[in-house]
Amino acid sequence: MSDSSSAQVLKSAKYVSLITFRKSGEPVRSPVWFAQFGENLNSYGVITETNAGKVKRIRANSKIEIQVCDIKGGVEPDAQKFSGVAHLVIGAEAVAVRKAISKRYGLTYKLFSIYHSVSSLFKKKDELPETNIVFKLNN
Repeated sequence: MSDSSSAQVLKSAKYVSLITFRKSGEPVRSPVWFAQFGENLNSYGVITETNAGKVKRIRANSKIEIQVCDIKGGVEPDAQKFSGVAHLVIGAEAVAVRKAISKRYGLTYKLFSIYHSVSSLFKKKDELPETNIVFKLNN
């Protein structure tokens, strides 16, 4: 693939594989929804569960990489990889990330939200504040 800016490559992508790193340096891939977030075109938001492994890994190491992927996390052999740094957001900023995702994914996100709300009725309540991820790409 020719070298292109991340904003150009990600504009039409539906999913990215968010690569976070264990303390050992081992990469862990997670397919995620994402949306451009904030005024910087290389800044993106991701919604996640507060106690997800990727949240714990970002707390320990803010370095991330991403590649365009399919819904199951499959990455094309020639998919360009972009690197950057991530940080966790809570409160109003986490809500803003969720709204950006909702706007980008529309009906699909609304259906997912209904499913998630119903399934959470049967789970132990998590008292932690909503936590989401914002990452900024270097390229």
